[in-house]
Amino acid sequence: MLEAIENGTLVAGERLNDDELTTWLGVSRTPVREAIARLESEGLVEMAANRYTRVASLSGPAHDEAAVLLAALRTWAIDHAEEASSEARKAAAAAAKAVTKKLESKDLSAYRDLQDAAALLVAGLSNQLFTATEAAVRGRVKFHAAATDAVIDWDATSATAAALAKV
Repeated sequence: MLEAIENGTLVAGERLNDDELTTWLGVSRTPVREAIARLESEGLVEMAANRYTRVASLSGPAHDEAAVLLAALRTWAIDHAEEASSEARKAAAAAAKAVTKKLESKDLSAYRDLQDAAALLVAGLSNQLFTATEAAVRGRVKFHAAATDAVIDWDATSATAAALAKV
């Protein structure tokens, strides 16, 4: 469900129906409800008891708030890159290099791809709490980046890509 929200298969404001989701995902109702609860805690789903469950509305302030935290997490990961596995460093650097040119043209998909590139490094640090926190914040940043009032610091994003490309 997270991937479907991030890639736009499930769009902002779209109602989520448990029965339809269980059929679509091929799972029982319990994992669907658990996923919805997790996505709500991450700010990607909105619920009102006995009224609706839907994909959250896009919010620039939600993006901006999460982006500040994600930048701090990412900075720490880059500063500690030597502690990550060699494979994670190589994968993160290659992924960052692949999006560098697109970032110059302020490409939103490249911005989102950079978030995933940094996640490769974070995963290589083998710290489950850090990885889970980064994943939750990253999902919020990627989703809300499409909000018309989201403030993306393209210069800082390019600098992050350059730093990540060197790990």
